[in-house]
Amino acid sequence: MSWIIETFDLTKKFDQLTALAAVTIKVEPGIVFGFLGPNGAGKTTMVRLLNGLLRPTHGKAVIFGKDIQREGSFIRSKTGVQTDTNLYEKLSAKENLEIWGSLYGLTGNNLYHRIDTLLEMFNLAGKRDVIVGNFSKGMKQKLAIARALIHDPEILFLDEPTAGLDPEASEEVVLYLQKYIKDGKRTVFLCSHRLEEVERLSQASAIISQGRILANGTIAELRSQLWKERFYSVRLIEARDDFVAALKHEKYISQVVRREQEIRLAVATGTDIAKAIRLLVNCGAEILSVQEEEHSLKDIYFAIVPKGNHE
Repeated sequence: MSWIIETFDLTKKFDQLTALAAVTIKVEPGIVFGFLGPNGAGKTTMVRLLNGLLRPTHGKAVIFGKDIQREGSFIRSKTGVQTDTNLYEKLSAKENLEIWGSLYGLTGNNLYHRIDTLLEMFNLAGKRDVIVGNFSKGMKQKLAIARALIHDPEILFLDEPTAGLDPEASEEVVLYLQKYIKDGKRTVFLCSHRLEEVERLSQASAIISQGRILANGTIAELRSQLWKERFYSVRLIEARDDFVAALKHEKYISQVVRREQEIRLAVATGTDIAKAIRLLVNCGAEILSVQEEEHSLKDIYFAIVPKGNHE
């Protein structure tokens, strides 16, 4: 496979502090890659290294097949970065985007069409001539994301993109990101604490703590690494004692828990749950539903990250 982002033992030290320790990841093109971890875990340092804003102490990063230290200018021309607002607060929203667009070579109608599109998309069209210093935190956040998108980059690096946004604005950003990668030609490297958003958007994720990668893969892969069994909730008209006893007698069922009208089972495979359902039917159980319980990204995160590092 041809990876769009690769790192090899990427390490960054600031004096005696190790911000990143031998980080190795691979990112497929055309996906949202979630990069998760507590405050101080190394997420922002990672984004700055990948864009050539910092030099690694050891290891290397390759983007578009090119070494970031040797081809930094080329890579930055094809990436967009939002790590903080850091806007020109004495200028208007339009003027901020004009300056940024011109830095990427946009001119004339192309530039102003792009500005109009982005301001409309983030519901800032009515504020185009307002001085940014008068913006709310959420409005500044949206303008910072628009700035990162001004040249329609092939890779978009986002660091907490929905921080400070109300639920409606957050939803707008999420929907845009879904459209942004829909054609498979765009990649998003998403650092976020909003685990539900990352789970909704990302096709793969890495979890980092204290500068070290603790897990890396798709949500399905991370689930299988943590939990070897599959959990099911079987809802019944009546969850009788003899049903529970019959299930506990079977060796292929490792856990049986009754909860009112439900029985929760832990088995190794889908074939095993089919056997358990047949057993219940043979015992006279009237089954209303069978639902597999899948661990969420939030479950995975809190199972992996040491408790002392949780925010």
